[in-house]
Amino acid sequence: MIKRILNIPNLLFVLIFASFLLPSKYAVEMRSGLKSPLIFAIVLILIEVLFHFNYSKAKKRRAALDITSFVYAFLLIWEFFVSRLNLLPYIFIPAPENVFYVFLSDWDTILIGFVNSMILILIGMVSALFVATLLGTFVGWNERLTKAVYPVSKAISTVPALIYTPYIVLIMPTFRVASFCVIFLSIFWGAFMGSINNTAFVEKKIINSARILNLSTPTILFKVIIPFNMPRLINALPIQLATALMTLTVAEMLGADSGMGYYVRFSLNFANYTKAIAGIIFIGLVVTLLNTGIDIAKKHLIKWNY
Repeated sequence: MIKRILNIPNLLFVLIFASFLLPSKYAVEMRSGLKSPLIFAIVLILIEVLFHFNYSKAKKRRAALDITSFVYAFLLIWEFFVSRLNLLPYIFIPAPENVFYVFLSDWDTILIGFVNSMILILIGMVSALFVATLLGTFVGWNERLTKAVYPVSKAISTVPALIYTPYIVLIMPTFRVASFCVIFLSIFWGAFMGSINNTAFVEKKIINSARILNLSTPTILFKVIIPFNMPRLINALPIQLATALMTLTVAEMLGADSGMGYYVRFSLNFANYTKAIAGIIFIGLVVTLLNTGIDIAKKHLIKWNY
């Protein structure tokens, strides 16, 4: 119990709240002033709750201490040198109170952008993974096709999706079609190559066991090969999700009128760095939550591993 209370994260947590009581040069010298620290305080409390939740698990205790200490140290430095002393360039580095207050003042715009982005992400990502898994499994099953297709796919997949994103946005009839294509292509080639590899190098004893049972080829592919490779497909999802979000954000910054990337671009166009930083933080939070959701889904849906 003593260790749960007397530790570095809790000390930093108290110091951040204590710094709210210090006089603020930012509030005195800045025209915009300092917003209410209420939202910032709520964020700190949520981090503290999450820290204690993970601290109660022995396997995650050290990671919880280190990660929370780093986050609190960063927020304390930000709060002290900007909100209290106003020592850093205020135009580019706004006070944390003002940044987190954006989530209250612009919650409706942020929520609409989040929903629009998630719809595009889910449609493009699910479609790409479905097509890539089916085609990759079929190609990997046939040795001749593997030797013919894999080198070409490897060459194409080395081209980052960000390179051709502006071109796709330009030539497609609507932004939604362009976004779908960008997300689909950014995920498809990596997932396609992974499916080929997973199928081509499946242990022979598994295939031989299936053939001894006189199973048909479609049955082997869909009920043996794909389920056997499912853990690898799920393990690759965080990287593919990050890639999809990155390419979608760039696409939204180029030609969208809504979305998380559009919110950041719109804020930057008007030099509103407070909202831009809030948008960047929100995107990072979304990625973290989605990756956490993938880990939870993996534990509940994929009971087997190897």
